[in-house]
Amino acid sequence: MEAEFDVKITTGILYDYKMQTLYKQPVTIIMTAIGCLMIYGFFTLQKWYFPLIAAILILYPPIDMLRLSVLQAKLVPAFKNGLHYRLSPEGIYVKSGEEEQTVPWENCIKATGTRSSYFVYTGKKTAFIFPKECMKEKSEDVLRIISANMSPDKVKIRF
Repeated sequence: MEAEFDVKITTGILYDYKMQTLYKQPVTIIMTAIGCLMIYGFFTLQKWYFPLIAAILILYPPIDMLRLSVLQAKLVPAFKNGLHYRLSPEGIYVKSGEEEQTVPWENCIKATGTRSSYFVYTGKKTAFIFPKECMKEKSEDVLRIISANMSPDKVKIRF
């Protein structure tokens, strides 16, 4: 079974991926927890600077990810021009302009997903992004191919 589709990476798609990755990192979870404790501390200790610290700790990471998503969507040529994917039992074939690359399934670390996209990671911070809006009716086929070619303990797609 194979699936072929084109993807145009937009700011929203990239932001979805970055937020998915960001809030799985322990440092971000700790920052958010400390920010919540600062809000609690403001109401109990009445220190004026606690809400300021809380706002920085809680709001800075998503705002920075939005800024990075906008920059990457505008500056990375592959995102501007679009990508062509073909998923087969051999691996993931991706083409951007004149550049072509095939990544075997053995090199894929894990697969996760959100309500709007599937992500197949090839490194800690590198992944193929498969937006459901670009795949349309091929979305279920893509999920079947990913599940068939990666071990079940690596596939963490709930949607």
